[in-house]
Amino acid sequence: MKVAILGRGISLKEYSNYSHLFKKIYIVGRFYKEIKKIGIKHFEGKEIIHVVSRTDRPLRNNYYEKLNIPYIQTPCHNLKKQFRGSNGKDHLKKFPKDVKLKEVPKCMKERGYPPLSGEDIIDFINKFNNYKELCAFLEKEFPKRIKKIGKLTRRTRYWPTAGVFCIDLILNENKLKNLYLFGLDNYTTLTYILYKSHEFTDTYENSGTKMAFYHIKEMVKEFSNIQFHSTAKSEKFKWDLPNWNLI
Repeated sequence: MKVAILGRGISLKEYSNYSHLFKKIYIVGRFYKEIKKIGIKHFEGKEIIHVVSRTDRPLRNNYYEKLNIPYIQTPCHNLKKQFRGSNGKDHLKKFPKDVKLKEVPKCMKERGYPPLSGEDIIDFINKFNNYKELCAFLEKEFPKRIKKIGKLTRRTRYWPTAGVFCIDLILNENKLKNLYLFGLDNYTTLTYILYKSHEFTDTYENSGTKMAFYHIKEMVKEFSNIQFHSTAKSEKFKWDLPNWNLI
């Protein structure tokens, strides 16, 4: 089975050339403008999972019903606690009541990182053979910091971006030989459709984007039996890995 993940980067424009290949796709973030621009025909008749972070918005134009989207997936282990802003605002109220929001599945319980910030982790990413060794180090060296950040953010695990979480989710939920990545550019280019708060250039980089590059590469290495196909054009994605393919 071929599965695709659709982010909102400029390389998403390639998806319409490949949409016929997929029966199942995962769309990430505020995706309603992208569906309209690409054309709803490229989404019809597919199993679609909408993956959102706490700060994202639901789809508009009645797309949940039109496209029979069964549920919305979040990176939260406890929606009531984690889907609130720092001011206590309940972000669950933004989403339609007739569409279920799901917590992180049990198979993802130990995935991701301990609940630190990207700034806490980034200095250590090149000191270990893989991210699991890195996690073991962080848990041993920073237990008080983890407890403090976990209490503050109400997180039990951390992923750098919703896109990274979605890739991890797909790899652990599905039995597949190929995974296609469209629009997963890690903000190295402008988004496919410009949002005022997301008009990033190729100079945009912070600890979150650095962590995203690192963790995607780690997952490609970890799941060496799966072929990854990406439309990203950034030089930062030119990895010499046998199962990583730029298309």
